[in-house]
Amino acid sequence: MGVPAERLTVALIELSTEAPAQPVGGPPPAYVYRRLGLFLSVLLVLALGGAARPESMLLRHTGHIPLGDADFVIGDGRLYAADFAVDPPMITAWSAATGRRLWRVQGPQGSAEGYYSLSAGVPGLLMVNVARSTTVLDGGTGALRWRSPTPLQALAAGRGMVTSESFRAGTEYDPESGDPGRLYGTTSQTLHTEPALSTSLEGVELATGRHLWSVTVPGSVATVWTGDVVVVFSADRVTVRSPSTGEVLRERAVEDSGAWPMWGEVAGDTVLVHHGAFGEGGEVIAYALDTLDERWQQDQPDSQGSSSTCVGLPCRKTRTDLTVLDPRTGTALWSAGNDLDLVAFGDDAILELRSLSAPQRVVDRGTGRVRVELSTWSSFVDLSDSRGYLLMRPEPGAGLVLGLLRRGAPAIQLLGRIPRAAAACERDDKFLACRVGGSAEVYQYLG
Repeated sequence: MGVPAERLTVALIELSTEAPAQPVGGPPPAYVYRRLGLFLSVLLVLALGGAARPESMLLRHTGHIPLGDADFVIGDGRLYAADFAVDPPMITAWSAATGRRLWRVQGPQGSAEGYYSLSAGVPGLLMVNVARSTTVLDGGTGALRWRSPTPLQALAAGRGMVTSESFRAGTEYDPESGDPGRLYGTTSQTLHTEPALSTSLEGVELATGRHLWSVTVPGSVATVWTGDVVVVFSADRVTVRSPSTGEVLRERAVEDSGAWPMWGEVAGDTVLVHHGAFGEGGEVIAYALDTLDERWQQDQPDSQGSSSTCVGLPCRKTRTDLTVLDPRTGTALWSAGNDLDLVAFGDDAILELRSLSAPQRVVDRGTGRVRVELSTWSSFVDLSDSRGYLLMRPEPGAGLVLGLLRRGAPAIQLLGRIPRAAAACERDDKFLACRVGGSAEVYQYLG
């Protein structure tokens, strides 16, 4: 729902070259998760798409839903909210078309202070993520379908992937000790002082949890879902696997530069393997996603102190600027300041943002030349058809103004206004829901 999966391909890992565990090290700095989390939440705010032409889109008010302070999402024609005023939280579903309450059930234990989120991106299902576990509910009735105690990643065609790690006994970290050093563990509630011995990847049917396939990989790994394939990073290789069967589609050993740890990411059609700790500089080697042939390699500088990010394109980041690289050659194309975030906008353009939320401009990917100025707009979201952005701007006395920016278009097309000042919004392919005070106002797309 929202952003196409191939656009969300940033994965941060640290890989050890030590035998036999081939470990993945501790996570990158906390600000990385906060900023990427903000990016995902912004992109999942709302979108207008479908078969209708942009100029024919209209909004019709369909419901007024009381929420209080509850967090909410919308998907598959239903609005879901988690109410943390009670313990455990209560989860409620309403019809977006009528505003009628459909069901109310007790959710898994958790709190708003921890990691507790709802995901309605899979038709017919509601996924409740608490810390590193996922509870799958029936979207129509609220009935429990199944639970995964370790992270569950939704893939395509109703499939998902569950990841779990196996650690040597006696390596659990005691948080009361305050002992320094690298910590490990991404799939359980407990951190460890040593990397995992092995990691299991299991393909499942999202609606039932039924087992489809499984593989066990030595050491710790990190995975990226590109929308077509699963890319698996381990300490000594990059592997591309089928989401349907788990079979290896292509694989290659990672060149060992002697630097430790290592971390990897996928940027568009390029796989990047970085040698050296995250943000501290070191050698990076680029591979083509479709063949895993090496494209280029270069040294990247220390970027500690910079909070800028690149999403969907390779960049060189320093403490003072951000340089866009040619994905096939690694050649420096142009540079921006370190107060911007860059997001790929198709193959030939880039969206410049501030703090991953406020759009600034669309620029040419090869030259940095400004194509469309966006600084008067306050927020944005990727359209569900991945061909543009919906822009939002509050105006005194005019409510929320909506604008449409299509890929390659020379200007923004105004779509209309939502009366009354709206705060956070969510959307699916047919409905838009915006918080207004303690309620959600729901609109249906027409045309």
